[in-house]
Amino acid sequence: MIKLFDASFTRLRKNRLFWILSLFSIALAFFMIYTRYWDMKTYHDSIEVEQLMLNYSTMIGIVIAIFASLFLGVEYSDGTIRNKIIIGHKRMHIYLSNLIVVTITSLFSYLLFLGVVACIGIPLFGSITIEFKELLMLLGCIFVTTIAYSSIFTFIAMIISNKTITAITSILLAFFLMMVALTCFNILEAPKTIQEASMVDGETKIKAVPNPKYPSKEKRKLCKTLLDVNPAGQMFQIAGRATPNLSVFPLYSLGIIVIFTGVGLVFFQKKELK
Repeated sequence: MIKLFDASFTRLRKNRLFWILSLFSIALAFFMIYTRYWDMKTYHDSIEVEQLMLNYSTMIGIVIAIFASLFLGVEYSDGTIRNKIIIGHKRMHIYLSNLIVVTITSLFSYLLFLGVVACIGIPLFGSITIEFKELLMLLGCIFVTTIAYSSIFTFIAMIISNKTITAITSILLAFFLMMVALTCFNILEAPKTIQEASMVDGETKIKAVPNPKYPSKEKRKLCKTLLDVNPAGQMFQIAGRATPNLSVFPLYSLGIIVIFTGVGLVFFQKKELK
């Protein structure tokens, strides 16, 4: 696999998409710092640096989907994968090396973002306000979930030979996961009661009545499970720090990694290459 890694990282260094991704991460960090600094000066908001560090996680799934589909899709269109097999590389090694390259690139882009936020954000907004141990736990969960995202989109890119279809499928799936997460959030945040106005003796009376849209116990449990299993749901909970169950997230992410990588290896072993 060493030769595969060497070839992949050599191509990565020369890949325009990789440098665009890196510049995007840096630019996004500067943009978030600038907007929050403007809020601090204009509205005297109190800015938490750790919140800036966590915000990128909510959109990193889309970034990984774009990179994995385009970077790996070229290997099919250029015949690179077929050539690798012809010269003796095992399919398992090809799949795993691509997964590792996508994972390292995804983590690198996030670390770039963190580096800019830490170097500029801390002098501007002050030191981190939460315990360092808690921050490490949050970032650790983000890293594991990022690997889970990488396994999903590597799976798609390796079983679909057409680069265009791979890109469309991956990006749509990334948005779908985000929409599912947001829908579950909206359901879980529904209040138990709502205000209802009524006229009594010519006067308007407002009273609290049960919310017909308040989810049942079973529905709440289902939505919470979907949030925890869904990588996008994990990222939204971590970024929002909405009492996330950090001990469960890595287990779900590990399950996603094992399932998609295992199934991907089986499909790729049987895939016919033109």
